[in-house]
Amino acid sequence: MGTKAELRRWLLAQRTAMSDGDRQLAGRRLAERGLVWASALGRPGSSTGPHEGESPASDGPTREESASSDGSHRSGSPSSVPTGAPGRIAAYLSVGTEPPTLPLMALLVERGHEVLVPVCESGFRLQWVRWMPGIELLRSPWAPVDEPVGRRLPLDIMEEVAGILLPALAVDRAGNRLGKGGGYYDRFLATLDGLGHRPATAAVVFEHELLEPGRIEFDELDAPVGGVLTPQRYLDVPESGR
Repeated sequence: MGTKAELRRWLLAQRTAMSDGDRQLAGRRLAERGLVWASALGRPGSSTGPHEGESPASDGPTREESASSDGSHRSGSPSSVPTGAPGRIAAYLSVGTEPPTLPLMALLVERGHEVLVPVCESGFRLQWVRWMPGIELLRSPWAPVDEPVGRRLPLDIMEEVAGILLPALAVDRAGNRLGKGGGYYDRFLATLDGLGHRPATAAVVFEHELLEPGRIEFDELDAPVGGVLTPQRYLDVPESGR
């Protein structure tokens, strides 16, 4: 196993080598899988989400023509997607070569879910803003990302969130997540754990970025996740299985 820096370089090179067409297809499939995950969560206190077998991988069309690369969605409702009570989902706007999350976020809103996205604050802290398609974006003064303009919500909004989608470069089957090194999400999850309320968590990666245990270095400051969402499937992982 190499160092975190070596693993990050290798993973980023893999993402850079991916074609735009493959990335867009991954985004459309991710929207389908993510909707299944979010719909199974519903409101806080309901099911923890679909298990691996409930969102099987498929090489065939999965409604790929129903979502465009700009996040818009066409009509049609596949019978495989559950229609439970919509919930509140914390997600993130993907950038660069990350798995595209915009089609998923647009589909969640279309199906009645409320979507929150993070904005960076000083001290590597996150706050949250309600997101809708077409919302105004401004460049963050703290990170190289564009963020939505809107009212910053207090941390206790997380008590009403059913699930959190987190960015990652990779995640292993023990729940260890490799980010880009900023530490925003590790600090955020640690804060939620300290408050005694953490919603369901899923790291979003491409299928080949789901690794076997032992591939990712971790320490006591690294916060594990409870699930992995790829364009092919959702997988529960044991957060205590380090």
